Amino acid sequence: MTVSGERPDPPASALPRHDPESGLDWMLDRLGTALWIFDIDEGRVVWANAAALETWSADSAAELQARSMKDSMSPAVMRRLRQYQEDFVRSGATFSELWTLYPRGVPRPMRVRFSGVALAGGRVGMLCEGREETGMEPEARRSADALLHTQLMISLHREDGRTLYLNPAARSAYEGRQDELGARFLEPGDHALLMQGVRLRGETRLVARVHAAAGPRWHELTARTCLDPASGDPSILVSAADVSSLKQAEARAQDIARHDPLTGLPNRLMLPVLFERLGRQARSSGSALGVLFIDLDQFKTINDTLGHVHGDAVLLEVSRQLAAMRGPDDAVLRLGGDEFLFLAMEAPDRPGFEALAAEMIARLSIPAAGGERRLVVTPSIGVARFPEHGEDAQTLLRCADWAMYEAKTRGRNQYQPFQEHIRARMERQLELMVDLGQALALDQFTVHYQPRRSVAEGRTVAVEALARWRHPVRGMVPAADFIPLCEKSGLIDSLGSFVLDHALRCRAGWQAAGLDVAVSVNVSLHQLSDPRFGTMLGDLLQAHGCRGECLELELTETLLMDENPVIHRNLADARALGVRIAVDDFGTGYSNLARLSETAIDCIKIDRSLMLGLPRNSAIVETVIAMCRLMRVSIVAEGVETAELADWAGGHGCHELQGFHCGRPMDADAMEAFLRQERAASPAPAA
Repeated sequence: MTVSGERPDPPASALPRHDPESGLDWMLDRLGTALWIFDIDEGRVVWANAAALETWSADSAAELQARSMKDSMSPAVMRRLRQYQEDFVRSGATFSELWTLYPRGVPRPMRVRFSGVALAGGRVGMLCEGREETGMEPEARRSADALLHTQLMISLHREDGRTLYLNPAARSAYEGRQDELGARFLEPGDHALLMQGVRLRGETRLVARVHAAAGPRWHELTARTCLDPASGDPSILVSAADVSSLKQAEARAQDIARHDPLTGLPNRLMLPVLFERLGRQARSSGSALGVLFIDLDQFKTINDTLGHVHGDAVLLEVSRQLAAMRGPDDAVLRLGGDEFLFLAMEAPDRPGFEALAAEMIARLSIPAAGGERRLVVTPSIGVARFPEHGEDAQTLLRCADWAMYEAKTRGRNQYQPFQEHIRARMERQLELMVDLGQALALDQFTVHYQPRRSVAEGRTVAVEALARWRHPVRGMVPAADFIPLCEKSGLIDSLGSFVLDHALRCRAGWQAAGLDVAVSVNVSLHQLSDPRFGTMLGDLLQAHGCRGECLELELTETLLMDENPVIHRNLADARALGVRIAVDDFGTGYSNLARLSETAIDCIKIDRSLMLGLPRNSAIVETVIAMCRLMRVSIVAEGVETAELADWAGGHGCHELQGFHCGRPMDADAMEAFLRQERAASPAPAA
């Protein structure tokens, strides 16, 4: 659609008046130009000359006046007519545009000049002067009609930004800010960016907030250089689409992505935003900012034994308790799983960060019960300080995380302020983690064996396989340092398979040499959670020619309590192969005796910490031994370092002893020599 020939006319009060009784109709009927007056409010033609009757395919003026065009009028056409009406009243403007009329449903392209005319009752209609565009191509007609009806806002501007043309959609959208391109932008910088792009590249695209008749909106604008079809002067053509709904949907999606669906708390993605705000506030006030990393102890046990419904209830209660402790300038996040983060702003009227952590210990000791099972969740908390321990979110999060793990290693259910020695140890662990990735491939792992002596026979009847890491720089790395790292990194499966294969190969060699001992191998949660574990175990036994009875698998109490059906299916497969099952480190964790009695257990190993506490805790150890007797299992006392402990354990019913008194861990060759020497000194008892 093209506007041309705009000129100022007299105000609405001075418009020529339509008077049906004026007696000029005969004169106007003789004109070849179609003339008609259209009542915009009513949507009807109120007067037409003969040429207009022919244009509208009307039999008479009365018949044309009786037609109601309002019902079939599109919203875009109605908006455009209202814009005409406003311009007629405001400035007496005239317009010349290409329109397609539809008399009796037949399209008829017309070049129409519109001007205002006063109607009865003070209303404003328009005088229409039409000439038929007979030679116009269909494509041009469709283009003009699309420009009228499209919701795309199209405007033409001079190089200085002054407006030359607005299509109906642009007129409606930018009402009150139509005269100049820059007036529509909320941010002047966006207008400058648009103009810069046009000058440098001739075309640019931008999404910006704009002033619109409906209020602030998001528009996607495309601007390109062109020539004004009327003057030939350099101009800028701008098309704009309203993308506010899309931006709102993006904002909602971002909000959902940045908040935990269960608790409604901000999640890890919100940490940079929240830390930036609180860090800026702390810097400006000279205050410290506390970063408290909270991890729930034994939370997995809740999910595994009571179910995820109870686990979710615990998480909701933790979030409520933390929210209740939150000050006006604090933030609480759920990082994922059972991990939470509390950002606390230092203030003169509140306790220090360590006192806050102590309060959390009390508040977050939350009981969970299901049926006859009752458990208590406790927190381990690490505390770091801004700016003392770091000035960015990731550094402080890492320090608080390290301090939290220190709290766990010290027994859980406590808080630990970050200290530099923790950083040094954790950085060493990170270095070890990197080295671990290549250790197995570079053949740096080996297996040592520690003897288990039978109290009745007085000689070694079994050996425990223990992984050892010969680091090329650090030397022999303690298992306590690298086993947890293997579990974190996922290498525990590969290492466990290596140890199991090594132990069965050695056992087969010892058997061939006439040294009949069983081998005991620790297995992890990761290994037993693999559906292929039972098959792999059977293949290894067959490959090395070993009977199942010569192998014992050591599990922790926690692993045995796991509800994962894959674990229990693998244990059943192992039992079917004749493999013995032992519970390691018994007496230090959560002991469900009913569950233990339901599981086929062959051996229980009393934790070395209990044995080393003798004779001070003799009553406790005696109780543990009595429990083992009730389950009718073999009892192994670990940590037997002295002859006195050996005598005590043997005298109180332990069947086997393991510890430095019986023999230190040694490599396979040394173990074979040890067994030969022992057998020579103490032959096997007669059958």
